[in-house]
This record gives sequence, structure tokens and C-alpha cells, in this order.
Amino acid sequence: MNRPFAEPPRVTALPRRSFVEWLDRLEGVPGAFCLESGLDVAGMGRWHFLGAHPLGECIGFLGGGGSRATWRLGSREESVVGDPLEACEAWFREWGGSPVEAHGAAGDDRPPFLGGAVGWLGFELGEGIDPYPTRAALARDAAALFDPIPDLHLRLYDEVIAIERASGEAMLITRGRSGGRARAWWDDAPSDRPAPTIDPPTEVATSLDDRAFLAGVDAVRDSIEAGDVYEVNLTRTHVIAGGPDPWTLHRRLRERQPVPYGALLPWGPASVVSASPERFLTVAGRRVETRPIKGTTARGRTPEEDAARGAALLADEKERAELAMIVDLERNDLGRVAQVGSVEVIEEAALESYATVIHTVATVAAELRADVGPFDLLRATFPGGSITGAPKLAALETIARLEPWPRKVYTGALVDVVKMLYGKT
Repeated sequence: MNRPFAEPPRVTALPRRSFVEWLDRLEGVPGAFCLESGLDVAGMGRWHFLGAHPLGECIGFLGGGGSRATWRLGSREESVVGDPLEACEAWFREWGGSPVEAHGAAGDDRPPFLGGAVGWLGFELGEGIDPYPTRAALARDAAALFDPIPDLHLRLYDEVIAIERASGEAMLITRGRSGGRARAWWDDAPSDRPAPTIDPPTEVATSLDDRAFLAGVDAVRDSIEAGDVYEVNLTRTHVIAGGPDPWTLHRRLRERQPVPYGALLPWGPASVVSASPERFLTVAGRRVETRPIKGTTARGRTPEEDAARGAALLADEKERAELAMIVDLERNDLGRVAQVGSVEVIEEAALESYATVIHTVATVAAELRADVGPFDLLRATFPGGSITGAPKLAALETIARLEPWPRKVYTGALVDVVKMLYGKT
């Protein structure tokens, strides 16, 4: 188990199947994950990735009884008191993670993920701000809901299936772990499963009711008028009882709202289902790129209506100002770890169309310094500015003051170790 990724990957062709058939085979397999590109927008939707039977794990928590983390690699396990990101970095070193330069440089046509860590980072990990003291009045029922949910949860996979979306070509990527035939879920016929029984969803709690949320908006406006912030992404959490299980929910989302970064992580103590259009960071060689989204309008009923609505979105002074502020924030964040003079705005505002909405998206890129690793990059940039506001530290402080519940995985990021950050949730 020592450094299981020291060996080069072994690639084996697999039969072509529909993606639904792959999901049917994966459902119920221990430790399963799915990263799905259901839509190719701006060249971001080429590959799907599936895996199961992880050989390691890292779980971290903030606040509460103190920040702490536990990581496992094979039969070895360690518990660490302190910053979960530091514990995760130590875990990476144990299994040989060197993600920034592993592969993915220009001209490399292999899948951008050949095995490694998959999981998620919670919003509160960002910028070293501990949100919990300002949320001391967290209701007892809310604490019971959120305390078991990790602020960081990654699992380590040395057996991954990569599927090219357009062609359906599938390949198994392995690293030589013994016992592979016993884990070969990809060869098994899918089990017959009865149609799920779905209870009608019912809201049982919310972090801010309508009145409290509007009061928070007024407080943000006061902070803007006082010059403390330029913009703040204020959110609220709804707790729903009933509704579909994670697998059913993922199937419904992928049909109705295909996105470049769909994900299903059906793990305990929390399952994550994501349908995100936004890529926070990607790293290829030493080049890093971020693509913040700010600005949204509904799709039209015809191509002509789409074109008119897109043009109006690009011309909207408020929407363009919001995006410009986040572009400036991202330039500053990347500048903390980039080679001097390498940060550049590739696109100030481009239109991207999805099933129901049109977004304006910017692209900012840079060349990382030679001494920068993945966790240096994370500490400089996480969480993404499009879901905090600007300036980032002031916006984070405002969020911690006005939002009574932690966000946890919501507006954090989904992670794979090679591309570093797979997409926001």
C-alpha cells in the first residue's frame, strides 16, 4: 500500500454502453462515485469518470470541539488535531499525490483524471475564517443536522473508469492492486431494482425565513453603502424531508438540467448530488485557470429570443459590474501564487447556454510559480469569489455574521486530485 500511485496507470478498453447502463452497474457498489459531464460547454464536457472501492480516505471537521481530521491509507489510520487541509496535505504525501504536474499539460490527450483523490471541500475551509464563534446561537436542531457533516471529505481511488462522452469509448484505469477481479463491478450485470418509493418532499426547517433573509439583504446594502463591501453572496439553507434518494435525484437532474460538472457522491454521513455549470479551478502542467459565473437570464423559446436575451445580459450594467468585480478578485487571488506578470484575463464576459438559463462567464488564467503545490493554490483562492462577494475577506466575514448555519459542502468545491478542483457545488 505504500505509494500506490508510483506505478504508471494500466489502461484496458471496456465495452461501449450507454451512460445509464454504467450507472445501473455502479449503483450500490461500496464507495461509488460519479463525475459526469452531461453537456459540453466551451470544451469542458468531454469525459465522465466512475469509481468504487476506495483504498483510502480523509475526513476533516472545523470548529465544534476543535478542528480535526482523520485519514486512512489501507490499514493505516491517523487522527490529527488542527487544520484539516494540513492533514489532507499530509495524506497526499503518503500516497504519492503530486497533482499539479502529474499530467494534463498541453498536447496530452489522455483523460484528465487517471485515479487519485475524489471528494469535496466545504465552504468554511476558505481563508482561515472560523465561522463557528459567530454562529454560537446555532439552533440545537440545526447543530444536530450539520455537526455530523464533514467540512472536508475525500476518498482515494486506484481503479477508475473514464468514458468519452461523445464516442462512448470506455477505459478501465488501474494501478495493479491485488484482488481486482473480486471488485470488477463494471463486468457485472446490473441488478433488478424496484422503482423507488418517493415520499412527497416537505420543508422542515430553514436557516432564514423570508423576513430574516430580507433583513440580511438590507444589512448587506448598509455594508455596501458604508464602503465595507462591494457585493455579498447571501444564501439560506432549506432542510427537506422526503424526496428521492441520491441515485434517483442524480438521474432526474442529469435528464432535466445537463451540465459540464454533474456529480454523485453517495457516501455517509452525507451524500452529495451536484449539477454545476461552473469550474472553479483547473490545472494543466503549471497553467491554472478559473471561470467565474456572474450574470443569469432565462432561456427564450426560440433561437432568436435566446440571442436577444443574451445580448441584453451582456449589456446589463449591473450584471457586468458584478462579473468585473469577481474577475478582479480572481486576478488578485491567482496573483498570490502565480509567476509575476503571468495573470491574464482571457475573456471578460462570454455567453454560455444551458437547458433553462444563459450565463455570463469570464476566464482568468496564470502560470503557477515553481514552488506552488495544490494546497498553496487552494489556500490562495478558495472559496471561489463568485459565491462569496468582494472584497473576499470582508464578504466572508459578512456571510459568517448574517448566515446562522454553516454552508458545509454547498458552494464549496468538488475535487479530483489531478485537475485539482473539478467544479463547484
